[in-house]
Amino acid sequence: MEIRRTLALARKWAWLILLGALVTGGVAYGISSNNPPTYRASALLLIDEAPESGRNEYAQALFEERLATTYVELIGLYPVMEETVRRLDLPMSSAQLKGRITIDTPSEAQIIAINVVDTDPERAALIANTIGDVFTDINRERESARFAESIQNYDEQTEALQAEITAIETQIISLAEPETAEGQAQLLQLETGRREAQLRYTEAFNSLEALRVEEARISNNLIPVEPARPPTSAIGPRTMTNTLLGVAVGAILAIGVAFVVEFMDDTVRSPDQVQELVGISTLGAVSHIKGKNAASLLVTFNAPRTPVSEAFRLIRTNLSFAAIDADLRTLTVSSSGPGEGKSTVSANMAVVMAQTGKRVIIVDADLRRPTQHKLFALPNNQGLTTALLNNDVPFARQLQQTKVPNLWVLTSGPIPPNPAELLNSQRMSLLIEALQEEADLVVFDTPPCLTVADAIILAPQTTGCALVIDAGKTRQQALVQAVERLQNSGTQILGAVLNQVKITRSDYYYHEYQRYYDYSSIKSSNRRDRGGDHDRGHIRARWPNWLSPGKRP
Repeated sequence: MEIRRTLALARKWAWLILLGALVTGGVAYGISSNNPPTYRASALLLIDEAPESGRNEYAQALFEERLATTYVELIGLYPVMEETVRRLDLPMSSAQLKGRITIDTPSEAQIIAINVVDTDPERAALIANTIGDVFTDINRERESARFAESIQNYDEQTEALQAEITAIETQIISLAEPETAEGQAQLLQLETGRREAQLRYTEAFNSLEALRVEEARISNNLIPVEPARPPTSAIGPRTMTNTLLGVAVGAILAIGVAFVVEFMDDTVRSPDQVQELVGISTLGAVSHIKGKNAASLLVTFNAPRTPVSEAFRLIRTNLSFAAIDADLRTLTVSSSGPGEGKSTVSANMAVVMAQTGKRVIIVDADLRRPTQHKLFALPNNQGLTTALLNNDVPFARQLQQTKVPNLWVLTSGPIPPNPAELLNSQRMSLLIEALQEEADLVVFDTPPCLTVADAIILAPQTTGCALVIDAGKTRQQALVQAVERLQNSGTQILGAVLNQVKITRSDYYYHEYQRYYDYSSIKSSNRRDRGGDHDRGHIRARWPNWLSPGKRP
């Protein structure tokens, strides 16, 4: 059942899915075909990691992974982009340049790939290489900054010591070879000072060189291993891929819209919903009946061979099975709300019942908005109200013959100010009993059971009730409330009639209608071949003389 329902929904919304796919696919094709070709250039950089002792294999692997991830993030920062734009004097902003590059690193490799996409292949390669150079310079400056102050101090110290040694040597040269004891003592002092300065200079110079060695040892850097080259083939636009992706996205969006619409729709549309909501079976489904006036809505009489008429015959058959435990002598027809077509359904059901040879009376018990006299084109100056209020005239004299053989109508008569009181009177109970003696079936067309109490009053006095549901209009909650009210009143609900069903070739009901219509046509043809007129004559012989068609009052 779920698969069939899913397929039915797919057929129902196929137009929207196709439209969404075509629109988004067309837009994607138009945009892609009008875009200029793009090229991608890649520059590969090797991470020159400083050796570090004291780490185990796991710690070393974790450090290398984090270092590569850090470099990938640092290369994409705006300082690198801004410096690249400045060096190349690019006709774009740093934000635009950042949108054209992607930086990644292969797993388990100390290599960083800088990928640049541009409409000019030469410029794409130049940008990729320049980004690598800029980041290498910035990274080198960052690493050197940790030792810059110490190196500067040692540089200043060695320069000062060198100047001091030079000054001492100048003084020694000026003294030459002193002859006096005082001069010799001064020369000895200068030579001692020079040796001390040279020792301090050697210590400072050694410390400076050791610091530079340490800087080189622990500094990490990037080394270009494969500069970017101008690509020879374009990578985009991928017109076919984008078009197919647009088609897929459009179809998915359309499916989402259809799902939302179906999910938000709280109306009754299928027999499965009726069964799930209130647990009653569906007697049949009737499509929209077209007509210029009320009389033309009597489709079972005006066009008895149409699928709609066959649908009413199916309802007739299902009614006989629904009331198999009790003789179906009286039937109430109602709905949850107004405008759901209960009067039209009642009239056509009465016609198909009469077409089997049964004596049928349809009573317009809707004393607020009567319709049956319009459907059968009869006067409404007398009817149910006059029969209830006038004790001197027999009930049977209020009946009116219709053009349909074996079918009479008790119209509503003048609209009273107190319909509920009339229907709840003892006189109404007597009327129901009297009509059952005059006909094989009495059909009561009652008002909606959620708007007024008329149907709730009358339905328990009949064999059962058929509830008319306007497919796509009747709310699920309204149907539940209507069934609860009827059941609480003691009414036996024989089933539901789905009215105004939209029958299309993609609908499940379309195939059911066609199959049943073909079967009924063959069956009716066989019945005519077997002498259907003789059977109808036999049925007419059951009528009392005073109810014969030619002797009606």
